[in-house]
Amino acid sequence: MDNNTSFLFHCDGELNILQIFWYSPAHLVSPYQKKLGDLFSVSDTGRIDQAVKKALSRKDVLFCEGGFRIISPGAEVCLCMMSVGDHVLIHGSDSFVLEDKFPAPALKDTIHRFMGVIRASDAAFMTGNENVVREQFERIQKLNSDLLNMQRQLKKANAMLNRLNKDLNNRLVKDALTGLVSRYQYRQEIEFAVSRAPGRSGIFTFIDLDDFKRINDTYGHRAGDMFLKEFADRLGRLPFDDLICMRIAGDEFGLYIHGYESVGEEDVQLIWDSIKERVLKEPVDLDGVKERFLCSAGMAVYGRDTEDIYELIEYADFAMYEAKKAGKNSFSQFDLERYREKSYPSNDSGAFS
Repeated sequence: MDNNTSFLFHCDGELNILQIFWYSPAHLVSPYQKKLGDLFSVSDTGRIDQAVKKALSRKDVLFCEGGFRIISPGAEVCLCMMSVGDHVLIHGSDSFVLEDKFPAPALKDTIHRFMGVIRASDAAFMTGNENVVREQFERIQKLNSDLLNMQRQLKKANAMLNRLNKDLNNRLVKDALTGLVSRYQYRQEIEFAVSRAPGRSGIFTFIDLDDFKRINDTYGHRAGDMFLKEFADRLGRLPFDDLICMRIAGDEFGLYIHGYESVGEEDVQLIWDSIKERVLKEPVDLDGVKERFLCSAGMAVYGRDTEDIYELIEYADFAMYEAKKAGKNSFSQFDLERYREKSYPSNDSGAFS
């Protein structure tokens, strides 16, 4: 057994120790200590007297109270008491001192039943079978230890579950590589922006990096990831209020800006000019080689072209492909008539499936 502080005494109403079933550690009780109060600090003796009186007044009820300080070995214990006529059985243990200062309910019930067995037994059992009593309470203490261990394991399991849920939520909301809004969350983000300013217009910009495959083939996928992260960082620093930046798939990105009273040519042109100046202008260093960002962009207007989020992004995607066909590294605005006239190119990335 662990070197826990524990004991089982049979005391009278004046707290004289009539019989000692067991105690631990060995120096807990000296031959000169005849009263239960001698084991405790002076400040606790009054509380112990009151606890014994409650136990004697509540027949057949197990009374437990915690926070009693034993002088030596300086341990805090919980006392469980049950009346035996005018006397009382008193069990103390430091292993019962939990967060709420009481034994677990299942253990408390076990102690209650066991003390009831002792009380109902004859005097010979009370005096001649201390080893039996000790063995039974050792089992009780082991049960208490098992309950505590189970409680700790449950806390660990709950903490791990919370971490996994948080990690899963982050993976759904944020793109793992770039930290931008992920493809799983972009629709909710746009809908939230619209809900904050209903009746206003917005611009969705669909961006596709030009010749990104060459970057991967030339420098490897690690450098390609660095290339994408730097591009995403620059997008996030564009000077627009309430800008939503998202990674749609692979080398495809999206921007959404909401809150325009109306969208004019100058608003669309300003977005492209900002991309050229703040994202594309400066090269990025890849293994000592300067590489420039090149991209094609398409723009569609929420509130004018459509008020359906999926259509909005599809229209911007269509406009982006028109920019690519026109020579790349440029942008195009969505035109509904051209969309109706031309078949929409297949999207191999499956970004909107």
